[in-house]
Amino acid sequence: MTTGVLAAPARAVTAPRHGGTASPAISRHLLLAALAALATLAAGLLPGGLAVPVAVTLNFLAVAVVLVQLTRSGRTSAHPAGWRWYVVSVAVSTLGALALGAVLPMGQTALGSVPGQLLVVVAVFRMLDRAPLRAARAQLATMLTLFVLADLLTVHTVYRLTIGSSGVLSLPQTVALFALLASIALGTGLSLVFVALASVRQRTIGWLLFAAQVATALAGAFSSVADGPGTVQYLACAASVLGLGLLVVACRADRPDDRPVPADSQGGSTLGALLPHCTAMAGGCLLLVSVLVTGRLTVFGTTLGILGLGALLAHQAVSWRTEQQLTTELQRSEAYFRALVRSSADPVVILDDQLTVRWVSPSITDLLGLDPALIVGGRMTDVVHPDDAASVTTALSAVSAEAGHSKTRNARIRHADGRWRLIQAQVRDLRSDPDVGGLVLYCRDVTATAPAPTEPDLAAFTTTDPATGLPNRSALTTRLGALLRDPAVPATSLVLLGVDGLPGVDDLPVLRELTTRFTRALRGDDWLARAGGAEFAVLVDGTIADAEVVATRLVAAVEPVATGTGTLRLTAVAGIASLGSDVDAGEGLRRGDLALRSARAAGPGRVRRHSDALRITQDRQESLRTDLHRALELGQLRLVYQPVVDLALHRTVSVEALLRWRHPTYGEVSPAEFIPLAEESALITELSRWVLAEAMSTLAAGPHRDLGVAVNISARHVRSGELVADVLQALETSGLPAARLVLEITESVLLDDAHVTDDLATLRQLGVRIAVDDFGTGWSSLAYLVGLPIDVLKMDRAFLADVETDPQRRALCSSVLHLGTSLGLAVIVEGVETQPELQLLRDMGHRFIQGFLLSRPLDADALATGLPGIPGPRTATRTAGPADGTAS
Repeated sequence: MTTGVLAAPARAVTAPRHGGTASPAISRHLLLAALAALATLAAGLLPGGLAVPVAVTLNFLAVAVVLVQLTRSGRTSAHPAGWRWYVVSVAVSTLGALALGAVLPMGQTALGSVPGQLLVVVAVFRMLDRAPLRAARAQLATMLTLFVLADLLTVHTVYRLTIGSSGVLSLPQTVALFALLASIALGTGLSLVFVALASVRQRTIGWLLFAAQVATALAGAFSSVADGPGTVQYLACAASVLGLGLLVVACRADRPDDRPVPADSQGGSTLGALLPHCTAMAGGCLLLVSVLVTGRLTVFGTTLGILGLGALLAHQAVSWRTEQQLTTELQRSEAYFRALVRSSADPVVILDDQLTVRWVSPSITDLLGLDPALIVGGRMTDVVHPDDAASVTTALSAVSAEAGHSKTRNARIRHADGRWRLIQAQVRDLRSDPDVGGLVLYCRDVTATAPAPTEPDLAAFTTTDPATGLPNRSALTTRLGALLRDPAVPATSLVLLGVDGLPGVDDLPVLRELTTRFTRALRGDDWLARAGGAEFAVLVDGTIADAEVVATRLVAAVEPVATGTGTLRLTAVAGIASLGSDVDAGEGLRRGDLALRSARAAGPGRVRRHSDALRITQDRQESLRTDLHRALELGQLRLVYQPVVDLALHRTVSVEALLRWRHPTYGEVSPAEFIPLAEESALITELSRWVLAEAMSTLAAGPHRDLGVAVNISARHVRSGELVADVLQALETSGLPAARLVLEITESVLLDDAHVTDDLATLRQLGVRIAVDDFGTGWSSLAYLVGLPIDVLKMDRAFLADVETDPQRRALCSSVLHLGTSLGLAVIVEGVETQPELQLLRDMGHRFIQGFLLSRPLDADALATGLPGIPGPRTATRTAGPADGTAS
């Protein structure tokens, strides 16, 4: 029996591209090769001294054509490296024959082709994928040895039966002949290895290479026998042309083919298993025929026969060893699988298309009290409650509609003691998987969670979550307290799991499905509880690293859940905290909550550990949250102004008011850090009201009477219904014309209640301009741009990422400009920081630019003289710009 690489031929040949063959094309090319050989042979019929020159010329012309064809076709073949070596082989063989033809007599010139024939070995070897070859080196070595010995036995037998005893060849001619044929035998043997390992699609190429080697051997033999011009020499030329033509046919047939390899060609190669034995038998039979015809056994033939038997024995031994290794690995893998299944608390059942039990894990005994051996072969419906049998059959038959996905099914199953148990099964349809070929059911007894008409125990009610049957947060706190009061606290960690996407009201099927998944993902000593509406907690018996592994499994277990109305898309994050005697239950939960918040901030699917860095960050946030309420009163807040430059007029047309906070302890605090803290309460409205009044007063008192000011308005302020009154108050107090004021709001605010749109329309009627800040990063719906009170679009910095090198980014920037122009809206590009970005935007036609390249935010004192491109007050003129709603 042949195993190892020979059992998977589709992987043994270069894997990235499967060479395909086309039968009609091969037939045409074979016909052309045969016609070329016949034409060369027919040259011998020419009269006078024309025959030899014409035949030799045709031979060398064929060499030139073949070199060109192999070079051109080899580049686009499935094995370009191998065909490059074939080009070198043909060239070296030709040059060697020409070189020795000038110094040696006819019959010995074939020695010049020996180096080229040795290169054939390299060429064919480069066509094989060496990774699997290294995995079965001994097996392939014995196979190659068998093929080479069979070739040599064939050569020896033919030689003995034809000219061996006639003395036609001199000793030098005989040595030259066998040296050439021995070198050809190496290439011939390796081509048979190619055939044995190749997939069905590439096997034709291997046979063509083998046929080319045979034709080359005949050409060498005829050339060694020929003692002058005549039929033998013409046969040598014709055989040489035929061998070269077969190489071209093989090269043109060796095309890349990305189609999947058929399954029947991947399961093992009968030809690959039998070919070594067939060649060994053929070589042995030829040796016996030689003995029967000639009546004697030569030393050379005897040696080859003994070596062949030794190689065959070695091949069988290597194959047997490989088979034993594979058998051992299979048995070990099966043992691992059985150990894993036995350790699982939930039984596993595999059904076929007729819902017949093909396999069941031993834990079915604990679930239903049944012997696994008695269950295999029986129908699933035999143990299902009669009222559930029809629905179970229909449900399991319909699972194939979503092959590979899991579905949850409940049914009453009879226990061995006669009782009915409510069993919940996770069903995966793996009938299309060749390794399984059935429906896989992961079963769990949920009878205890089903409603029962029994009097509930009050203690259990107060510590049990009614929706999932899990311990609740009260039970979690109690267990944590008892655990942490123990002086010898074992290594324990807390995992808090947050699930996003759950309905606002408890959906019992969804929660129970999640509970089942979480239970399956946990280890035996882990303890699961429901910590809140969308949060679960697990006490992990082990280190923080163990808890991280468990948390990762839990997060991965939160997949879409099928409901009666569709599929519920869920995601999860997890926070981990290490527990020890130095913390109490409250501190442990606080650490877990902090880690969970960090994971939520990082995004879905994240797992974060509690650390000192998280604690420091949390403490800083709490300190900033507290101090922010008095920052305005203590004069720690100020405004800076970043100019918006009109590229057409080379001057600043407006500024954006930006809030800054200089904290007495932390120094300059980024707006990205303190603005979200302010937005948590009504403080953001108070700050927004102050920014409005301060910015408008500053601009009204400045020297530039046409300079506009843009103020960011929070969503809470817009929704409060107080924005119109606050703006009117600020305009009246400052005396700033309404036309110089731009209010910047986010995209999402425009999709709020109707009163928001009415308030913005009222402000616009007063002359105030409305800008959509960070356009394209929010809802990005173009519908609200039509008919809503909008004057300006501020294109976010994100649009400029890779704009210098990415044509799609450039097209997007240009599209935003054209969109704004078409709708009569000004477009301001934010975040311009490099000269190439500025030049690209200028070339696109963008007019209004804001960014560090032109100016960083300026203090109020710098507005008089520090604005880029601003002329003096005496020469200032009224210029249209984004504050006027002029489209760019």
